[in-house]
Formats: sequence, structure tokens, C-alpha cells
Amino acid sequence: MNPRNPIGAVPLALCCAAAYVAVAGAAGYLALGGRTPAPTAAAAVTPPVITTTTGTATPSVPPAPPAPAATTTTTTATTALPADLRRVEAPGGLTTAIPAGWAVTAGTVATTLVATDPANPRREVRLGGAPVTDATVSLLDRITAAAVDRERQPGHTRLALTGDRIRDFPAVRWDFEQVADGVTERAAVAYWETGGIEYVVYASGPVGEWPQTRARLAALVTHARP
Repeated sequence: MNPRNPIGAVPLALCCAAAYVAVAGAAGYLALGGRTPAPTAAAAVTPPVITTTTGTATPSVPPAPPAPAATTTTTTATTALPADLRRVEAPGGLTTAIPAGWAVTAGTVATTLVATDPANPRREVRLGGAPVTDATVSLLDRITAAAVDRERQPGHTRLALTGDRIRDFPAVRWDFEQVADGVTERAAVAYWETGGIEYVVYASGPVGEWPQTRARLAALVTHARP
């Protein structure tokens, strides 16, 4: 297995990256033309009719015209991305935002994309989605099994692996270190499952840039849909 491809031995999860779009609404208007002729002097306002019953005079007042129907204006909000991010669309119907200017290529499997920093190819994100292969096994159990398998290989150290929730979907967070070409890298991965699809976003980089790597994963999760 290629040491630069830690995802090859695990489910879709570790093969990642993709983008999407924003929508905006438009509104129209209706203009009414023409004027209503002014009343002539002969068409004076007719006084109310007075009728007498039991000795009491009661004015007959015509009913008030119905109030005009209320109109509702619907607008579609769009969320602008920071200047350093751009939207992408990945396999499995996943959309999210990746660093602007990073080169996007197909992953080692058809269910993922990879985006790499041109300034340092060790900085990368992966993302994608694929059908769940065994729905009888929980997401946490599937990822734990993948992590245990990965840890049998030299140069891999688990930092954390916990169950989580992402937008109310079952999720798993997995952080680890790996040695690739003699250089130690750190990776942060998030998985979630919905509609029979397992989604994954992954960020890795030099070990000394762990805060930046975690921040990239946070952006991937924040802007991801579904």
C-alpha cells in the first residue's frame, strides 16, 4: 500500500473532497395603470337612509369594503463563503467548501476527490460519499475496525476516535499521525451517515501545522451538505 494513501485500507471514509453552489431568488412586481374618473357635482354622496322602528331612528351604514389580501414576499438567503474558500461537489451528492486555489483531482477510488495545496502537496483534503456496505454494523464500529486495521501498519498512531453527531446524523471523528516518505503528518477525519450513504471529509498536513489542519476539517464539515 502506498504510504501516502492511508485510506486505501479503510472504507470510503478516508478517500475524500467536492463542491457546490449557492442559489438566489428573484422578485417581480405588478403596476396598475389608469385613473378613476372624479365624481361630478351631480353625483353627490347620498346621505344614509333613516328608518324608524319602535320610535328609534337607526342609520343604515353600508358595510366596509374587504381589506386587501396580504402579500408575502419570499426571499432565498445565500451564504457567502470567505474569500479563501470555494464550493465543490463530490461523489455521493456531497457538497462543501475547500481552500481556494487548491488543485482538485480524482481520488484513488471513484467515490472520492482530493484537493492539494500547490505550495505544499502534503497539505490536502479529501471528500466523498458512497453507499453503506453493511447497514447492520454501526458507523462507529465500521470506522473503529478500519482504524484497528490501519494501526497494524508501521508509522500509524491513533490520536483520537470517538462517536459524534453532525447535523443530527450519526458521525465519527478520527485523528491520527502517519509517517509518509519519512515525514510525519497529522490527519483529521469526520464521517457521517444519512440516507444509506456514508460521507467523509479528511484534512492532512505537516505535523507542525496541526491547528491549521483541524481548521480545514472544521470548514469542510461546516459547509458540507447533506
